[in-house]
Amino acid sequence: MGRRAKHLTLTDKTAATRQHTAKYSRSDRGKNTRRLWNSRTYAKAHSRKGSTKSLTHASKSPALDFNVELSSLPSDLINLARADLPDTYLFQQASQSADNLDESDLAQWDVDPPYHTPRPLETPAEARWTENLVQVIHGRRFRMEKEEVYERAKRHSSGGALDLCAELREALDVLLRQWAMLDEYVDSMEDCERHCVMAQCLLQWRARRIYHYHNEVHAMMTGSNPYALDSSII
Repeated sequence: MGRRAKHLTLTDKTAATRQHTAKYSRSDRGKNTRRLWNSRTYAKAHSRKGSTKSLTHASKSPALDFNVELSSLPSDLINLARADLPDTYLFQQASQSADNLDESDLAQWDVDPPYHTPRPLETPAEARWTENLVQVIHGRRFRMEKEEVYERAKRHSSGGALDLCAELREALDVLLRQWAMLDEYVDSMEDCERHCVMAQCLLQWRARRIYHYHNEVHAMMTGSNPYALDSSII
């Protein structure tokens, strides 16, 4: 079976993410998380000494100024983004093609918790099912990640580097706030094992997206091609 993209462009995806983040921010949990995020950001900003040099591009567009160094990303986000992926049969099958496995019910795990699927019984069989589900989810998202990187590489090579860099920079601002809120939710999540594991899996892939976007923007702003064959992005 094939997979139809819900959001066809990076701009559409960013807009959808922004809308979801705004809805969550209006909730009580979102307000509490935002206060925590703002306090951390304020403390971090005011603990720095000296001046910070921004990385700039030859372009005069102010939207391309990039003043966030890789080290400024939360360490737990970086560690999660760098975490090893499984190397199992199910992972390999899902990572190679959408036609190898039945993916008809997997999209429900692409949204933020809480999840509304029935709680599974606490049996060894259900535990194995959850383990298999995680492997398939990782493989599917790895495949989709590669497809998205390939599309960005095509835009970059066809002369769209400036617009692409600006879009990724804008998406980063939204995704960082969204990741912080999801991280806070997962940390205090009280649910069945499967739902908690799937929420943690989603958090990991949100971290990977932020990490990749950050690295790609950094490379473009310093005059490098993040999609070159010898790049760590590919």
